[in-house]
Amino acid sequence: MKDAVPTQINKERLKCAHRKVAAMVAVDSAFVPIFLRLEQEIAAMEARDDVIERARRVVADQKATA
Repeated sequence: MKDAVPTQINKERLKCAHRKVAAMVAVDSAFVPIFLRLEQEIAAMEARDDVIERARRVVADQKATA
């Protein structure tokens, strides 16, 4: 058996999975917990991105005023 290659999780992959699971939820509500978890993961990733961007702006502002 081949070694498993780790797959990078990124926002686009999560959004793609979210769309696919949304279609599954429309047919069977048993998939709701997965749908909700994907929403949480996407929101957390976006929040981290926002924090990083805000931090970069602070650093840029400091350099501009120095």
